[in-house]
Amino acid sequence: MEKKDLTAADVWAMFAETDRKMQENARQMAENERILNEKFAETDRKIAEGHRLLDEKFKELGIERLENDRKLNEKFEALGIERLENDRKLNEKFKELGIERLENERKLTEKFEALGIKVNDLKSNVVGIGNSNGEFAEEYFHNSLENKMEFAGVHFDFISSTFKLTRKAPDGRRIKDQFDIVMLNGEAAAIIEIKHKARKDDPKQIVSQKVSNFRFLFPEYTKLKIYLGLAAFSFEESAEKEAKELGIGLLRQIGETVEYETKWVRAY
Repeated sequence: MEKKDLTAADVWAMFAETDRKMQENARQMAENERILNEKFAETDRKIAEGHRLLDEKFKELGIERLENDRKLNEKFEALGIERLENDRKLNEKFKELGIERLENERKLTEKFEALGIKVNDLKSNVVGIGNSNGEFAEEYFHNSLENKMEFAGVHFDFISSTFKLTRKAPDGRRIKDQFDIVMLNGEAAAIIEIKHKARKDDPKQIVSQKVSNFRFLFPEYTKLKIYLGLAAFSFEESAEKEAKELGIGLLRQIGETVEYETKWVRAY
């Protein structure tokens, strides 16, 4: 087939299409940020409402809720009790005062229910908020990676958020794991773990668990080089430092875009 020379109109058309795609990506990122802010606002509202309801319950019982740690210390001192530094000593003080500390969650639940507070409902709300935030974070970073199809300077042909499997090991153990985002080409895989907030132990867990589990659960990819990434909306300083030392790339939200820090990434 004869190769057609590009005309000036063809070039301008390609520029226009590229510009259109960039604007669409920017619009999608802005929309994602708007949704994230709404979710944070809703979470704050629910927490504030929970505090308000709890305060009302205390007031009904004639108990003023202590507002901060300083006031709590003052109350203890007024009773002639020094604030205790550990759980063992606290139990001893309660026994001296003839107060039995609640020993298990069942009794604690009974106390809450006596106040008209349903503990299971509170737990469900907290879990629901956490799951919702986690799902949004996964979608947010997945969209960014899908638009680039590149990580740590390596181009990938495939991306998925559905890598989840259980397999029985030779010693009888059941190995079960799921991977937030996996990118593949013929020579390498990128495993990106998503956190709402990345903490100190997350990078070590990714290296010690995710690499070996991925190769065991998906033996067809055993020979591939594996690149690791940690994506989050915020990072503890120790988590960043640990990730860099272990050769794990960082993805974070900066305004309406996702920032990629991958210059130290190495293959496993």
